Amino acid sequence: MNQKKNSQTRLIVASSLCAAALLASFAMSKAANQREKYWVVLKPIAVGTQLEQSDVGYQMVALGNSGSNYLGEQSNPVGSITKRPFAPGDLLEISALTNNSAALVNQQLSISLRSVDIPSTLQIGEVVTIFQLHDASNGEAALEPDHILSGVFIVGLDRKGSNFGGEAALTISVNRDAVPDLLAATTSGRLVIVRSHG
Repeated sequence: MNQKKNSQTRLIVASSLCAAALLASFAMSKAANQREKYWVVLKPIAVGTQLEQSDVGYQMVALGNSGSNYLGEQSNPVGSITKRPFAPGDLLEISALTNNSAALVNQQLSISLRSVDIPSTLQIGEVVTIFQLHDASNGEAALEPDHILSGVFIVGLDRKGSNFGGEAALTISVNRDAVPDLLAATTSGRLVIVRSHG
């Protein structure tokens, strides 16, 4: 009789443990797949740029335990400064943002270039190099191209005025210390954009 009772007790305990394991597994799976709102970047953003309202939005994502690394909806990233470049769709990592104004190193400006001096496949968000060319005239010796600036982040490109060999407007983000040299380079010769790849 005791043996039968012990056997039933063991069966009940084993069944309870099995059920508890299944419930725990289900609960952990549900918690891991729970979707929450996180801040996401809507357009390419350069390093050292202050985020504006139009730069970011919400996205429902299931991050599980790694959710603490990203900015949730309860926080507001507007006004924060980026510590790395972001592409559209990137979640905002907490470690990639700062409120230290010393990190605000980039400034945006627009320059006008001949459409033939911009690669036809150039895309917003790419990083390029800018050279200055001086056309030889009146029998003068041609000057070597001048390297003006590397690591230039493309923010915007307007080719509307580039029909029939016209000009295009390029909006770029560059280190603020490089702005004077870049503006000076626009006063003579012409600027040429060189892609960093292919």
